[in-house]
Amino acid sequence: MRILFAAALALAAAFAAPCVSAQAITFPSPAFRGGNTDWKIKLTQSTTVVYELKVPQSAERLNGPLTHVKAAQPGQYQLLGVIGAEKSALTVKIAPVKLGETCKDNKGNIGGVYGPYTYAIMVVPAPAKPATGSKHKPWPKLWYGCGNFTLD
Repeated sequence: MRILFAAALALAAAFAAPCVSAQAITFPSPAFRGGNTDWKIKLTQSTTVVYELKVPQSAERLNGPLTHVKAAQPGQYQLLGVIGAEKSALTVKIAPVKLGETCKDNKGNIGGVYGPYTYAIMVVPAPAKPATGSKHKPWPKLWYGCGNFTLD
């Protein structure tokens, strides 16, 4: 009888809990760090997500805000923003590494400072001709790499 009462109470509490919108997307940690052997990205989230990107096509660090959009699968993240002086569209996609598989960087490493890579990341800039006076070369079709959510 006590077990049945406790189960009924727990079920009632679950139904009474405030519902979280299916569109509410937040990172599981304050930051994401990733990239590959030739590029690096750091995403941080407080009230919004901000990216810091270092790529071989630009001598300067690139940065800006990103907006969450619905990802294709649960557990994945998709963010949109702009990059460069041209304000080209930028899409960032993060997906967990499938069970039994690994994410490898260009040197074949399956982990880094934060342990084994648990996510794959794709940073996709819209093709754009560099603006006159811009300090970067043309963007590639995408930057692909691996990474982890981190506390810093």
